[in-house]
Amino acid sequence: MAIDKEEQELITVGITSYNAADLIERAVNSALEQTWRPIEIVIVDDVSSDGTVRVLKRLAKKHNNVRVYVNEKNSGVSASRNRILKEAKGTFVVFFDDDDLSLPNRITEQYKRICDYEQNFANGKPVVCHTARLQIYPDGEKRCVKTMGEIEGRVAPNGIAVADRILRGKPLKDGYGECPTCSQMARLSVYQKLDGFDKLFRRGEDTDFNIRLAVAGGHFVGISSPLVTQTMTKTVDKHIDEELRNSLILLEKHKALMDERSDYEGDALADVDCPLCHRLHHGPDGRLERT
Repeated sequence: MAIDKEEQELITVGITSYNAADLIERAVNSALEQTWRPIEIVIVDDVSSDGTVRVLKRLAKKHNNVRVYVNEKNSGVSASRNRILKEAKGTFVVFFDDDDLSLPNRITEQYKRICDYEQNFANGKPVVCHTARLQIYPDGEKRCVKTMGEIEGRVAPNGIAVADRILRGKPLKDGYGECPTCSQMARLSVYQKLDGFDKLFRRGEDTDFNIRLAVAGGHFVGISSPLVTQTMTKTVDKHIDEELRNSLILLEKHKALMDERSDYEGDALADVDCPLCHRLHHGPDGRLERT
């Protein structure tokens, strides 16, 4: 796809930050070094207690396309991302994490992938694009993680089949791989159509968003090159109890859809083997609880 540089659209880079004083400047520089122009960088800090905000204000003073906002209280990543969507002026929004790096061509490649797909396969349906990622762990271990919809030149995973894959573990061609927000890009209108991210989630908001997008008929296209390098740092929300809490919220929220799809397929929900259902079951009152 050829791009007329004189007609390139404004794209918003959205970054949420929390206690990332040692890494946030690297993440912002990764956005500033993108080959795509024009861009704006909208950063929402979730009331960091270290020097993150001081670093951000210095960067905003130095770069006129960087805007920084600070939440009134610690509200979680979903609320922070919704603030980004509210402040965004771009036609597209691409999310970076505060401790990650993106290759300079990331925005350009995701823009081309989305526009090519919209022209040839989407039929007016919403499209979201993720890239593969290179994960680096504290012990130096590296792992390349693929995403969904990496095969080009054909219809990507879309619609209710993606929700079935996420919630029920149902096999789906080209439907394997992770779709985190840190490697995600879509039109601002797609996020607006879905009312952004659910503030109930401090973890797993990306999974909930992807389920809702699938139900809305969304298409999930991917890029097989690892355009994002993800630093696997620890945060206050990254622990098993928080993962469990958010998994329970997710399953409760989409229980009706799971039951509807189970009835349609003739399956019993309790027999479904998927990551979200692991070690969970329905209690006497119908609510999901830990086994």
